[in-house]
Amino acid sequence: TAPQFNENTSNAVTASYIIAYKVAQAKKPHTIVEQLVLPCANEMVRLVFGEEAARKLNDRSVFNNTISKVINEISQNINEQVVDEIKKSPFFAIQLDESTNVALCSQLLVFARYMVEGDFKDEFLFCCSLDTITKAQDMMEIVNNFFEVHGLDWANLVGVTTDGASAMLGSGSVFQTLVKQRIPMVIGVHYFIRREALASKTLSDQLNAIFKGLVKVVNYIKSSALNTRLFKGFCQDMGSDFDVLLFYTSVRWLSAGNELNRVLQLREELNLFLQPEGKEEF
Repeated sequence: TAPQFNENTSNAVTASYIIAYKVAQAKKPHTIVEQLVLPCANEMVRLVFGEEAARKLNDRSVFNNTISKVINEISQNINEQVVDEIKKSPFFAIQLDESTNVALCSQLLVFARYMVEGDFKDEFLFCCSLDTITKAQDMMEIVNNFFEVHGLDWANLVGVTTDGASAMLGSGSVFQTLVKQRIPMVIGVHYFIRREALASKTLSDQLNAIFKGLVKVVNYIKSSALNTRLFKGFCQDMGSDFDVLLFYTSVRWLSAGNELNRVLQLREELNLFLQPEGKEEF
């Protein structure tokens, strides 16, 4: 979903909204516009079109405070579009996930799936910070308040999927029960099953031994700053496309495929690099 612009909006204001939208999409801080984007744009326009054209870029619509405000307005506009589409859909389902970000801030994320022109559409619905200890009843109140403020009808909800700590949204919580008190026919499911994660737990003994051996090789090089630098220089001297190995962690299950793919791409370099080391276990 993209923001919608008024036809009567001036070009300068429209440009500020487009820039803010691109910055938000790239997940960059809004201050990058005034610090980097605008100075670079000024230089390019000045060199190509002259000073007069460059002066037109010095507009307050791209200053830090303005860009921050514009990003919030775009977010609100997109949210209104999503809510409007949900209202037009005959039914919809929601997914909830309670997690903690890198700043140790607990958050409730809610996604929605609904029908648009006969096809399913998935969109992010809202995010809410959880400042204190929060139970399933509090989660229910947060979702219910959002529904009431935006005019969403519980009667059109057909499915709820939860993922998160068991004390809040887990299979043993009362959140699903609270939802079914409102809509008895709603389908409740806990945990988004990750097939790759499940498959990795049932590897054959032979394949698992190979995988653990490759992880051991990578850890041997990555655990030493000297080995890391030597291997990087070795790969650069050989003209390799890559010069850095990737770590594997069981928590981030997708990292296994990334690590194995990188080992495959650098298999010749690894073989030549480890030969002088005399590591027979590899």
